[in-house]
Amino acid sequence: MDIKSLNKEQRKAVEKIGGPVLVFAGAGSGKTRVLTSKIAYLIESIGLPPNKILAVTFTNKAAQEMKSRVFDLVKSDITGISIGTFHSIGAMILRKEIHLINYENNFTIYDAQDSKGLIKNTIKELEFDLKMYDPRSVQIRISNAKNTMQMPEDILGILDDTNINQKKFVEIYKMYQKKLKENNALDFDDLLLLPLKIFNEFPDRLLFYQNKFQYVLVDEYQDTNKPQFELIFLLTKDRQDIFVVGDDDQSIYGWRGADISNILDFNKSFKNASIIKLEQNYRSTKNILDAAWSVVSRNINRSEKKLWTDNEIGKKIIILEGYNEKDESIKIFNNILEIKKKMKASYNDFVILYRTNAQSRPIENTFMINGMQNNYHIIGGVKFYDRKEIKDILAYLRLFVNKKDSISFERIVNFPPRGIGKTSLEKIYSSNTDPLIAIKKLEDFKLGNKQKQSLSDFNNLIHLYSDKAKKESPSEIVKDLIEELKLKNYYENHQTSDSVDRWKNIEEFVSGISEYESMNKSTTLSDYLEEVSLLTDIDSWKNNDDKVTLMTIHSAKGLEFKYVFVTGLEDGLFPVNRSFEDADIEEERRLFYVALTRAHERVFLSYAKSRRKFGSEPIPTVISRFVKEIPDKLIDTSINIKNTFSQKRLYLDSKIDVKVNDKVEHKIFGKGRILKIEGIGKNSKITILFFNNERKKLIYKYANLEILTD
Repeated sequence: MDIKSLNKEQRKAVEKIGGPVLVFAGAGSGKTRVLTSKIAYLIESIGLPPNKILAVTFTNKAAQEMKSRVFDLVKSDITGISIGTFHSIGAMILRKEIHLINYENNFTIYDAQDSKGLIKNTIKELEFDLKMYDPRSVQIRISNAKNTMQMPEDILGILDDTNINQKKFVEIYKMYQKKLKENNALDFDDLLLLPLKIFNEFPDRLLFYQNKFQYVLVDEYQDTNKPQFELIFLLTKDRQDIFVVGDDDQSIYGWRGADISNILDFNKSFKNASIIKLEQNYRSTKNILDAAWSVVSRNINRSEKKLWTDNEIGKKIIILEGYNEKDESIKIFNNILEIKKKMKASYNDFVILYRTNAQSRPIENTFMINGMQNNYHIIGGVKFYDRKEIKDILAYLRLFVNKKDSISFERIVNFPPRGIGKTSLEKIYSSNTDPLIAIKKLEDFKLGNKQKQSLSDFNNLIHLYSDKAKKESPSEIVKDLIEELKLKNYYENHQTSDSVDRWKNIEEFVSGISEYESMNKSTTLSDYLEEVSLLTDIDSWKNNDDKVTLMTIHSAKGLEFKYVFVTGLEDGLFPVNRSFEDADIEEERRLFYVALTRAHERVFLSYAKSRRKFGSEPIPTVISRFVKEIPDKLIDTSINIKNTFSQKRLYLDSKIDVKVNDKVEHKIFGKGRILKIEGIGKNSKITILFFNNERKKLIYKYANLEILTD
């Protein structure tokens, strides 16, 4: 391994061995390179066996990249190394140890949708009002409690007798945990909490993992929450061989429990820590870095550092002003096309970032109106594995592995339709035992013969495939199941475009399983289900497609693009309304810093002078305070940039040659006069009053209108 190509501080970080090390790694400073070089150095220069190393990060994508780079750097066999996300490492520990706390090792991992469903069932069972205790809101509260390591009894201990709502929340939380255990299921937060429970209750197991993981490396350390900190602290507290990399200026997950003090107070938690700062940026221009620093440096709660670069000064920041969100989107769109033409850029050189997912709608509309629906993709829409048809198959697979999974049972017991209605199911549930156990005693229930037969057949199917799952590969099981359920016929018989798409998604799902098997030999159905359950939006993103990317700023962390458009820069939207308090506004500043530092060459900041909210009439807005915090010398004011393109048609070869009041002729409807034109380009909708007083709204590109000159 060659470390001579590293800069002085990078090399210092790699070669520092013995005791805790914190590396402050600014945006674009070669963080991943340092981490992977460090792992390679430990193996090749220090002689540490790969199976004694644990490297943890936050996304599967980052973990895969790290693994791939280490494989390239190290010549020896490193298959025993543990590189993964916090959740996947937690799941790995629990698969081996969870029986110690009376779960079965074949537990199911519930995603957000499954978890919400179980909370809804819990609220119903407790006979609480679903409007007052909205399942999604309760789910967020439970997750927040777990992220701060508050169990129901901890909350109960600090309540006074008058707080009825909080007491009811604790009841829901407590029963939800009980139901999770009855289902032999964990939610995402349990993947972090339960290893801690095992380590605290069984010190010998902690000792085992402390010996197993003799050197621990953590990526994105600024994003760790309390359970993640505790896990790392327990594993390394004796040897103190811990190496963490992060950037407090990129700590943007406070809303989900991330604690910035973990990185700022690292030397208090780990005594005699070495602290190294990587401040040379290899990604962005000087102007971009100066603009980003001018905002984030206003934060009080940060370590002192400033990124610098040998890159060129670069273009100044451009501000785009729209009179509403639609106009803002048009200006963004036009600038992308202008740059693409002038710079011979590709669409995948561009990213459009926003604070909230809802902001993508007017941007999408602009692309679609101009016939460019195939030239962009969105990160953060409905995930592939969240689609109904995929969730249905996954529910079968999960029930094959874990017969206690009542959420999966409920989802598929009548899919495809078997004539098993709500009344029949309520009788099954009233037994207060696992549904599949209850079905074995159908004679105890007052059900029709048809329902009994259907339930019996379903039960036999689950048990048959449960046995198969122990012997056959995941792809064989899925293919057999699809054939057994006659799913192809089921979707094709519906004869709608939606059902055709659903069947195509199922075919894609089968291909995905086969691909997973080819990369993971001797894999089991349980392994595959765990892999799928831990996927995130960004894991499926590939920048190979030549498309403009639309995503939230949170999703963009760790990515980079030539050209970055940051949208919706209005006070109340970015920063959001709740963020005007000191701690919150600091996190929003960090989010703005993250947005700007994704860019290699150019940054465009856009805002709308008015915006519709919740279907209201347009409400006047004020430009974001963050834009005002950038010095004027870094902003391009040489021309009236704010209104560039505002009077232009969209920059496309799709101009239409008609206008309001033109006389036209249509082959079927005859002659008429244009009353109204909606939209831009050839997808415009044209309202025409024909001479027989009949009004028609036609799409221009399909109407084949002849313009009459007389």
